[in-house]
Amino acid sequence: MEKEIYLTKENQEEKVSQWITECRKMKKYIAFDFDVSKAALLILDMQNFFLNESNHAYVPSASNIIDNISRLIEHFHKKERPVIFTKHIDTEKPEEMMTKWWRDSIQQGTKEAEIFPLLNTDESEILLKNRYSAFEKTNLEEILRYKNVKQVFITGIMSHLCCETTARDAFMKDFEVIYIIDATATYTEELHLGTIRAISHGFGRCISTEEIVNER
Repeated sequence: MEKEIYLTKENQEEKVSQWITECRKMKKYIAFDFDVSKAALLILDMQNFFLNESNHAYVPSASNIIDNISRLIEHFHKKERPVIFTKHIDTEKPEEMMTKWWRDSIQQGTKEAEIFPLLNTDESEILLKNRYSAFEKTNLEEILRYKNVKQVFITGIMSHLCCETTARDAFMKDFEVIYIIDATATYTEELHLGTIRAISHGFGRCISTEEIVNER
């Protein structure tokens, strides 16, 4: 696969407008309004493994969502709402599909496994996972229920893998899903568009960072 930088600071406003238009084509009915007061912010796998340019798993557009994620973190902290990071840590069990499919792994305790240092993890929970979904084999659902969370706002990487799978699982567990189109990223715009179209049609609302931090 040939990776691409499809989101930049210069084209972000244009891309967001285009993506919102695409999402609205998928479903005109709005099932629910977003409400930060009953939400948790999920930040999936923003680790050095995916953000270090020298690594084969590098996501070229990921560096251009950092500022938006940081704005969302600040906004959620001001509203005294939960912020939960995930770190993907592989088990290396040869019989597991994640190991069979990808062959390489992210190991706990390594620099590659750590959250990218430009993101503020203070006052946030960090949850370890070893599947695409942040709900699979974790206690995320219990955490959200305990905090009386009704909506999950999804950010991070990669759009078409961990972000989309987590969104689908959240929907199936009756959480209202808010997918933030300019705070998620993957290898190509085609893959990103596929995700936001699917989410918009069947699983949640796709909106921009600006809409949330300005609550409009």
